[in-house]
Amino acid sequence: MNWFRQNRFLGVFLVTLVLATGLSVYFLLYEKDAAEETGARLDTTVTELNRLRGSAPFPNDENLRKTKTQTDNYRNSLLALEMELKNRMFPKPPLQPNEFQALLRQSTTAVADRARASKVQLPENFNLGFDEYATSLPNSLAAPRLARQLHAIEWIADTVIDSHVDALLSLSRSALPEEKAAPSPTPAAGRTAQKPKTVEPNTTIVDSTSVDVSFAGSPAAARRVFNQIAAAKEQTYIIRTLQVHNQADKGPKRSGAGDAPSAPTPAPRPGGAAKSGEAGISFIVGTEHVNVAARIEILRFDIPEKEAR
Repeated sequence: MNWFRQNRFLGVFLVTLVLATGLSVYFLLYEKDAAEETGARLDTTVTELNRLRGSAPFPNDENLRKTKTQTDNYRNSLLALEMELKNRMFPKPPLQPNEFQALLRQSTTAVADRARASKVQLPENFNLGFDEYATSLPNSLAAPRLARQLHAIEWIADTVIDSHVDALLSLSRSALPEEKAAPSPTPAAGRTAQKPKTVEPNTTIVDSTSVDVSFAGSPAAARRVFNQIAAAKEQTYIIRTLQVHNQADKGPKRSGAGDAPSAPTPAPRPGGAAKSGEAGISFIVGTEHVNVAARIEILRFDIPEKEAR
């Protein structure tokens, strides 16, 4: 004890050294046991993996029944999805070119009458984006799909009009691949008839065409338009791009002390006079109108019949 009092630093150092050594030995043994346990588990896993790789699967009735159940559930889910996708697409009627032109005139007249009733302004010579077919006929290959595209675009125009916007500024569409098919040339006499070039059928399951539409109206009308397009059940639409521009580029000017009020004095309330503080109030929120431009994709699902069986 006297020695520890006389050599206090050395005693504290020795005691600390003994404790540190004991802790080091404990952690070393602990980590050694953990390493041995991990190594044993790794060896067991590798052994089991090698056994599974080298063994042949042994089917039994229970596994076969589970596999058939999973296959049937997957087939039923796939068929249900295919039916839902087919129902969310306008049909493609077998139309001739002259029948499509008559259908285009009928749809254009119906949209114009609807716009006139809702007091919505349309562009001049509005043909739902089919300006080239107002005076000419499409080819026989493109006419049925053009009719489907016409139904989809007419639905968009009706939705915009029924939302009571101020004006439908423009509407244009992307051309279909079938429209680029050249008519079959008439073989000349004395020459070998060449096989006409035709457009190869589309083998993709999902493709789309786009419609660029712009209109002016209140924010509430714009929200109503896009909510109805996003929730459409007749046809699958995707709003690809959206641009909203406020018609008022700047805020209202602040009137000075000697300026006249910017808004007319409201009429007196029934049963009493109007409050003096309400005179000259100009509402600036909720009265603005916006110009909206959007690109909307119209999806088409071409699911082979052999996959739907």
